[in-house]
Amino acid sequence: MKNSPTRTMTAKRIAVAVAAVCATMSAPSFAAGGDMKALMDLLLKKGVITQQEYDQNIQAAQDAAENQAFKEKRIDQDVAKANQFLLKNAEAGQVMKNGLGIQSADGAHSIALTGRVHFDARQYSQGIYQDRMEVRRARLGVKGQIAKDFKYEIIGDFGVSASSSTGTDSGMSNALTGTDVAYFEYVGYKPVQVRVGRFKMPFSLEQLTSSNNIDTIERSLMGQVEGEFVPAKETGAMIYGSPMSGFTWAAATSRGRGNQDATTRNTDYIGRVTANVAELTGNKDYVAHLGLAASTGDVKTPTTLVSGRTEAREDSAFFTTATTTSVLATRTRQGGELALAFKAFKLQGEMFNVKYDATTDREIKGYYAQGVWNVTGENHNYSNSSGTFGGIKPNSPFTMNGGTGAVQLVVRYSELDGSGAGAIANGKTSGANAMTYGLNWVMNENARVMLNFIQT
Repeated sequence: MKNSPTRTMTAKRIAVAVAAVCATMSAPSFAAGGDMKALMDLLLKKGVITQQEYDQNIQAAQDAAENQAFKEKRIDQDVAKANQFLLKNAEAGQVMKNGLGIQSADGAHSIALTGRVHFDARQYSQGIYQDRMEVRRARLGVKGQIAKDFKYEIIGDFGVSASSSTGTDSGMSNALTGTDVAYFEYVGYKPVQVRVGRFKMPFSLEQLTSSNNIDTIERSLMGQVEGEFVPAKETGAMIYGSPMSGFTWAAATSRGRGNQDATTRNTDYIGRVTANVAELTGNKDYVAHLGLAASTGDVKTPTTLVSGRTEAREDSAFFTTATTTSVLATRTRQGGELALAFKAFKLQGEMFNVKYDATTDREIKGYYAQGVWNVTGENHNYSNSSGTFGGIKPNSPFTMNGGTGAVQLVVRYSELDGSGAGAIANGKTSGANAMTYGLNWVMNENARVMLNFIQT
């Protein structure tokens, strides 16, 4: 039976379509060989395709092969350039992923900028104090590491000094007031580390919490008398460590805020131990912090013991002792810490006791208790290696596109009792207590707005 012209043309068209599809699908693999050309030659010889169709398919296959070869050549060139760049810059440093600074290519050495700016505005309900606005803290410095096992930090303080908060312009608010911290330490062995320089002494959970992260604008009444009732940033040496997660210890020697001479003050010996009972018992759902701290050292008993500023940052000295003496006294300071944190809630408190053992013994006591609720649900950030709390990280950092930040509610009661400090000067009181209510808006990890109402 003979094929009709129509059926022959249809078969040719189908053959051409199949050949074109085969040419398209196999062009990359056949581009460098003769298999495709042999197939097209056969189709042309049998009359399945025309010479024009033959030429078009051969040209298309050649174009596809040239494009593939060009792409492969570009990829090879790009890879070679990338390898050359890596080899050329193998010893170069790099910008740090977090913060502002640089570090060596192997990550062993680094230097980074650090600092803070705190702006305060205060208004008092009675006219005896002056309403003020001031730069409470303005610090700038550098920190980093050397050979991984050594770290350093140097920070200058440009803010208003504590003694300048009397309502008069001390002229210090726009000038460098001094060194905030400056220390060098070895951290290569976690259970035992060494630090020397000027740094926070190991005493008081509240005092060791950074001013960037404290729950209220100012610390409690006892914590306000830094260096006298509670050790603070002082010059000395310290060994410390965390032998296991949840347990810390520290022992330090201090020469005070300045390098005091022996007639004014001898060396203080300061120590602190902490335990997160929850961590030590394998429960990571909450924090159960316990801490003890103590210090001892000889000081020349001051002519008068002065309470210092209040939580509202007035240094009007609400009590001043009338007893005078100049003998050398042994000053012992003791502190107990307790903190419980579960999800968005935290309870924290401390007790303090300061004794001067001399011809006339004196004693000052104080404590505080506070509660914090992260309304937006964030957990409290506790460090098992330092026994301190850090700042919270908002679940939704504030942005103009809808982030809200974190909201905290805080309440604190604190008390300072100077009834055992000796006779009180006329017009003064033997102690004080303060109730603080706080509302904090943590915009992100580096910015927050705080509002406190304090009744003293």
